[in-house]
Amino acid sequence: MVDMNSLDFWRNPTGVVIPNDPLKFLYVTDDAEHRMVSWLAARFFEYQQRHLGTEREISKMVMITMGALLPGVLLQDYITHCAPPDLPKVEFGTFGVRCYLGPGQPLEHPEVVQPLSIDVRGQTVGIVEDLIDLGETTRFVHDCLCSPYCGARSTLIIAPYRKSSPAWLEGQEFIIFGNCPKDTWIIMPRERVETMVKRVPTWVQSGADKDECIRRLRLIGYPDYLIDDWFETAWERAV
Repeated sequence: MVDMNSLDFWRNPTGVVIPNDPLKFLYVTDDAEHRMVSWLAARFFEYQQRHLGTEREISKMVMITMGALLPGVLLQDYITHCAPPDLPKVEFGTFGVRCYLGPGQPLEHPEVVQPLSIDVRGQTVGIVEDLIDLGETTRFVHDCLCSPYCGARSTLIIAPYRKSSPAWLEGQEFIIFGNCPKDTWIIMPRERVETMVKRVPTWVQSGADKDECIRRLRLIGYPDYLIDDWFETAWERAV
C-alpha cells in the first residue's frame, strides 16, 4: 500500500492515471509541500556552511513567479528565522516569468511578466522554482540574472521537483528534493483551481460528462470543498 504520509513517497511519487488523458496527475498536499521545503531549507544551510566566506555564499534569493511564490515564501520563513547565527542574512526578491498556458501546454519561449525586484549584481543568487521540467525557464532566468544588465556572478537552483536533467544543468549547483516522471502533471497547492478550470474542458471534449469529471477530480485527490466551490465554474467554461 502506498503511504502518502511518508516523505519517501514524495521523493519519487507516482501520479494518478485518468481515462483517455495522456497526463498523470499528482496532487501535492499542503503538508507534503511544507515538509519538502523544510528539507530544502536544511540542505540550503548545509550549502551555506560549506561556502561560508567565499564567492559561492548566497545573500540574495529570487523567486520565479508565479510557481515559486509559495515554496519561496515557505523557504523564506525557515531561512529568516532558523539560520545559524554565523550565516549571512538572505534578501528575497521576485522575477516574473511565464512558461505554460496550462497543463501540458508549454509556451515556445518563456515570457518576462514582472521585472527583477532586487539588486543581484556581483552576487551568487539562489533561484527558487517549484519544478524544473524542460529546464528552459530556469535557464532563461539564470541567463537573465547573469547578463551584464543584472550582473549576478552565478546561481544556485532550489526546487522541490525535477522532471528532467537538461544538459545545461551539468556543472550547475542545485538543491532539489525529488524527481517526477515527465508524463505527470504536478498540482502544487497554489494551482489547484487553475488545473481544475483548465483540465475539465479537456475531459469534456473527450466525452466525459459532469459526474465523470467530478469522479476524476476525486480520484486525483481533490477535496469536496474545492469541488463544491469551483467545479461549476470549470464546467461552465467547458460547455
